[in-house]
Amino acid sequence: MANLAGLAIGSGKQPETITWLVLDGGVILPCFVSAEYQMQNAKDGLCAEEIHLQLRGSDEELNAFVGQVAHALRGAMREGIPERAYLRLVSSALKGQVYARILKARFELRPHHLSSKSMGSFTLVIYIVRESSFVGAERRLEIYNSGGVGDPQGLRLYNHDDAQIGHDNWFSVSSAGLNLEQNCPMRLELSVPESGVSIGDVHVGSLMMVEPIAVPAMNLEAENGSGGTTINDPRASNGRFQRYSWSGTGWANLGSWALSSMMVSSLAAHRVKPILRLHNPVSQNGVKLRFLLRQQEKTVFESPVCYLEPAKSAQLFSSFGLGASDLPMLNYSAGLTLLLQGMQTTGSTSLDVDDILLLPQKGYRAFQSLNGLVAKSSLIDDAWRKLSWSRYNGEELKTHLSLGDWLVLMPGVEQRFYVFMSDLNQMSPIDLSIRVKAWYRPVVVMP
Repeated sequence: MANLAGLAIGSGKQPETITWLVLDGGVILPCFVSAEYQMQNAKDGLCAEEIHLQLRGSDEELNAFVGQVAHALRGAMREGIPERAYLRLVSSALKGQVYARILKARFELRPHHLSSKSMGSFTLVIYIVRESSFVGAERRLEIYNSGGVGDPQGLRLYNHDDAQIGHDNWFSVSSAGLNLEQNCPMRLELSVPESGVSIGDVHVGSLMMVEPIAVPAMNLEAENGSGGTTINDPRASNGRFQRYSWSGTGWANLGSWALSSMMVSSLAAHRVKPILRLHNPVSQNGVKLRFLLRQQEKTVFESPVCYLEPAKSAQLFSSFGLGASDLPMLNYSAGLTLLLQGMQTTGSTSLDVDDILLLPQKGYRAFQSLNGLVAKSSLIDDAWRKLSWSRYNGEELKTHLSLGDWLVLMPGVEQRFYVFMSDLNQMSPIDLSIRVKAWYRPVVVMP
């Protein structure tokens, strides 16, 4: 076994505030002689390990020390408490302390090492099952969009992305200068400004950009496609929306948009989830929508049917890829045409479409509203803790259910995170806004 620098165990709500039981390099405790610990290889993301503590002292001293060990590991040995147990070491790579969560723990005397009546000596063996990765202290991320880097209260995002500077539904972060080697868990905080409109459902999707090419336009303005009639309205994204009218009971072609070769190539490793925003929600039932991907005048993909939800402006489609994931990417992929089709059961129907967000799915989180996020409150999503919650007036509460994969910061790339929101009436006006802040914890592999 080997001694490792900074070895400590402890329990608490966050590792930065724990009072640690230091087993290497700390204050010498009565009856404590030494500690030995050897890392083991991970299996299914977990490591089963032992810490051997050499102890010598009176029964009173030994019992007191065992009590300290039990207290330090309480987060892994007791059920129903909010505290978690951690193993702490020192990482030379990060030049600081790193932590791994202990999921299970127990301890016992090593066989044939029993204390005597006077000055006993024995080995206390701690058995732990911990997460395989270690993380460092949380660090604030600098995020930005066309409006800049924001302020200490966060970067402001709007519910649309048009030609006006700062009117963005996205933020970017680059990890190129952070010297990361592993995907790192992120923590997002989405805050409703004072006097802001309460937020209902929220969707967050991540786009990964590896190649130094232009970022694809993930927002498709309806009026920039073919088909339909353009209508001016300052309440619409880019000041216009598109009206599609049709009759008959079969599938009708409504509108189409050209997806460039560069865009298809950029999204080769991604899936996208289309979110179609209706400028004026419809009231009738039985309207169906679907997307087709066409190439060289032939249909190469047909999306699952989206059953239009009356009185709701955001219509969510199932996610799909653009078909370039199986190509070697020695050259750019061929472009595509995205075609929107509709079907209805009455004599005729009109559909007012504002825009379509192709929400990237490299990382995706959906927050389903329970009672909404009101002004001066925050929705927090913590990938490291694997928890999401809200905070209002200094108190914690649950305003949303969360779904999807936890968001991570990837090493050496630029990531762009897109956000789409609805209000408490299931409307998605373009002037909904939030402030965003982001943090990450660096991940290290040891040894």
